[in-house]
Amino acid sequence: MYDQASELRKLVLQAMRQNTAMSGPPPRLIAVATGAEGGGASTVAVNVSIALAELGARVVVVDANPHHADIARLCGLPEPTSAENLFGARRDIHEVMLRGPNGIQVVPNLWGAAGGQDPSDFGQERVFRQFKALGPHADVVVLDIGKGDTKFLRRSCRLADDVVLVTGTDPGSVMDAYACIKMVVMDFEPICCRLIVNQCDDAGLAADVFTRIDQSCRRFLDQPLHLLGHVPHDPRARIAAEQASPLLLEAAEGPAARAVQEIALNLSRQQGTTEHRLPTAA
Repeated sequence: MYDQASELRKLVLQAMRQNTAMSGPPPRLIAVATGAEGGGASTVAVNVSIALAELGARVVVVDANPHHADIARLCGLPEPTSAENLFGARRDIHEVMLRGPNGIQVVPNLWGAAGGQDPSDFGQERVFRQFKALGPHADVVVLDIGKGDTKFLRRSCRLADDVVLVTGTDPGSVMDAYACIKMVVMDFEPICCRLIVNQCDDAGLAADVFTRIDQSCRRFLDQPLHLLGHVPHDPRARIAAEQASPLLLEAAEGPAARAVQEIALNLSRQQGTTEHRLPTAA
């Protein structure tokens, strides 16, 4: 009897949350991807989330990287139990969110032990409904989807208001970035895709990387690309990661942190595929 009553209360609570969420607009969904492992998508996702929070946005960052669940560690949070039960309706997103640095909320390890193996279409649809239901509590959801040829990655990019692709400057990274875009837009309409060139100290080189990828996307995919910014190399970024503390808190005056803040400001000023706008500094 107790188990049945507990489950009933849980279902009623979930229904109330979903009904409440329908009264307001959904949060802006920003999917952060990379064409290659180690491209820095997780670090960018965390620090952009903190920078957006500094601008006044209510931010939820979701660790949806199927291969490397690093968001909790990068936020200095203890390794929690995974949030994979969101796919199977056994937990609600409010039950797994943790309070992170600068007031951001963190959904850790969305894939859990099933990393790399797509959940069912129904499970994925349920998770995206929960993201949309965060409207009363969040202005933006930053989704770290990392790298991988998964249905969830493609669905995330197609449903996102903005897709932020993080790439390096070497030829392999450039090719991987183009391949990632090609995988997402093939047989589908173009997406709102923005590029961040990571570990790049030269604005001219960043522009050249962007131009090469953009020309290929326009020529072969009919897919426009937008340059969001570049993040220079900063040795303190590695130190911050080793100390499990975001770069924006450890080296806020450094060149990389300032670049991330500028990227967040650009995002707050720009529109994605919908009419979402984020709060901007006065």
